[in-house]
Amino acid sequence: MPAEFLDAGFRHVLNAISDGVYVTSAEREIVFWSQGAERITGYSAEEVAGKHCYDDLLVHTDASGRDLCIDGCPLQDCIEHGIEHSISELFLKRKDGERLPVYVKTAVFEEGGHKYGVEVFGKLESVAGKDLAAYVQELTDSSVADPLTGLFNRRYFDATLEQHFALFGRMGRRYGLLYLDIDRFKAINDSLGHSVGDEALVFVSDIITSSARKMDISARYGGDEFVVICAVAADQELESYAQRLVGLVRKSRFGPVAGSDLRLTVSVGGSLVSESDADERSALGRADHAMYRAKEAGRDGVAIETSA
Repeated sequence: MPAEFLDAGFRHVLNAISDGVYVTSAEREIVFWSQGAERITGYSAEEVAGKHCYDDLLVHTDASGRDLCIDGCPLQDCIEHGIEHSISELFLKRKDGERLPVYVKTAVFEEGGHKYGVEVFGKLESVAGKDLAAYVQELTDSSVADPLTGLFNRRYFDATLEQHFALFGRMGRRYGLLYLDIDRFKAINDSLGHSVGDEALVFVSDIITSSARKMDISARYGGDEFVVICAVAADQELESYAQRLVGLVRKSRFGPVAGSDLRLTVSVGGSLVSESDADERSALGRADHAMYRAKEAGRDGVAIETSA
């Protein structure tokens, strides 16, 4: 839906603003993306044209790590209820993956019988100062990230999983879940020490991170367990993703186990969300169960469990 009402003069004014500005339709389809938005986010206007603001683009989160693009979008609230927002402690994800503290303002207007939403956003440090922006960033990182691996922590993952399940119920956006466990992790800890165990956790988390796509969510779920929300819609896709992770860990050289009878491998279970799932934890439970089946089958492998 092109925004013909934005004439050349108006576009020039919006592009002269240092803040980022974008305009969406009532359905949150992006119809205008300013030069400031390009500069701050790294996304060009051509890359976002026709996409929706909830398409894992900016991934707005609040200080607790809640994904507002899925649950609690201030722009959606503004469009639907006419309530304008001004929020000073949100975060967006740039194209390069950096999480950036920003302030956000929203407004709504009508033109030609159609309703449009407007969001203006800018770097928090430009209004709050670098020290405060850095402090807010530090607080938020510590609340959502695992300090050892840098992956998201269980708290953030559980909240995000709930939001994905809600979005699946509303819009049918299917996703898969992978549950990973390091094989014989206790033996690595007992034989080589806990510091080597920590190195193994970081080693596996780095492989997970390097393999993740932009829309995936990876977390350390506890101990030597990792979980991933995958943007896939078929069992075969999910299994291919899992096999790739297992193969990468197997083929990568983890120096500390060299010369011992130990190997660093993982077992992975997976399952897709289903309309028959009672809640967001149903598919996660199946993935966990499948992971144990992979263990029982000899470890260093994959098992995918379908829904009932």
